[in-house]
Amino acid sequence: MVDKSSGQKKIDELQEQYSKTKYNKATNKYLGILRAKIATIKKAMEGQTRRAGTGYSVRKSGNATVVLVGFPNAGKSSLLRVLTGVDSKVADYAFTTLDVIPGMLEYSGAKIQILDLPGLIQGAHVGKGGSLKIISVIRIADLILFVIDINAHGQLYQLMDELNMLNIRLNQKRPDMRLEKSFVGGLNIENSGHRIPNKDVIQSVLNEFKIFNGKVIFYGDTTDQQLIDFVADNCVYIRGAVALNKIDTADPKRVESLKREIEAKTGMRVIPISAKMTENIDSLKGTVFGGLDLIRVFLKPKDGNPDFGNPLVLEKGASIIDVVRKINTKLVKSIKYAYVSGPSAKFSNQRVGEDHKVMDGDVVTVIFDF
Repeated sequence: MVDKSSGQKKIDELQEQYSKTKYNKATNKYLGILRAKIATIKKAMEGQTRRAGTGYSVRKSGNATVVLVGFPNAGKSSLLRVLTGVDSKVADYAFTTLDVIPGMLEYSGAKIQILDLPGLIQGAHVGKGGSLKIISVIRIADLILFVIDINAHGQLYQLMDELNMLNIRLNQKRPDMRLEKSFVGGLNIENSGHRIPNKDVIQSVLNEFKIFNGKVIFYGDTTDQQLIDFVADNCVYIRGAVALNKIDTADPKRVESLKREIEAKTGMRVIPISAKMTENIDSLKGTVFGGLDLIRVFLKPKDGNPDFGNPLVLEKGASIIDVVRKINTKLVKSIKYAYVSGPSAKFSNQRVGEDHKVMDGDVVTVIFDF
């Protein structure tokens, strides 16, 4: 068991060593070992925290879950109200929200759960401000919507750093690799021309996690940190967007300049808004929906008309099986085939199998064998 205080002290020491070491070819292996040591300690500490049951109890509902993340007094509660109608307590001082406040946004046929979280503060990664409870909710989200006061936009970068230190990876894909452990034979590396860490770094990282035998297979370019994340297996990968709030208090030219700057630095979509004046809220809703990669499929009875009023909302990449599973899981075994019209079909009423991938706007008729 890793004591929280001593564990964080050790992490701070390792991070100080890391910051003092200049990166070059000769120090690459050493830096990889330091990062791996930090990851192993964090993993042990997180396991202890989960066992202690320190998180908020939040039940996911709707088609997807979005969390509002920001510093105190950034305007999260006001934004929740204009997005969902939920009137959580709003005041012009910090720490108004002391619990998780849920609301439901209905947009383009989808029901999107919005969670207003207590404000994060600098030092969240070491548990300041009850942040570990908040982080437990963030980790279950499908999208993080940063709510940033335009007059304190530097807070965004602080929040991103805090989440990164808490193993929340924004707008990143899970490393495309596989690890097959064994008891003998040493470590074998398989790679087909991808950019990956050198052999010494790979071996050092795996050894730090007590892995001495097995096969590592790389299917894509992989950085040292992605290798560590994969082996530690304690990272979550979540999409992010930014609501740049309180634009009614700033010059329009400054708003546009900050929007471009933040998008260039973070790779996230930035929507300038005023929750107080309900400005650009429709644009924000569209961005949230688009960022969740949701699609709508319309069901059509064999001899009837499509039900355009009640779409099935699914994740992008869903198949006919997923369509049926959404209707009733018991029907999956009875699928014969389906007819599809729309973006995923080559022609109207194309007959397809159960593995056919549907797209947003498809009209689907499923034929069953009862």
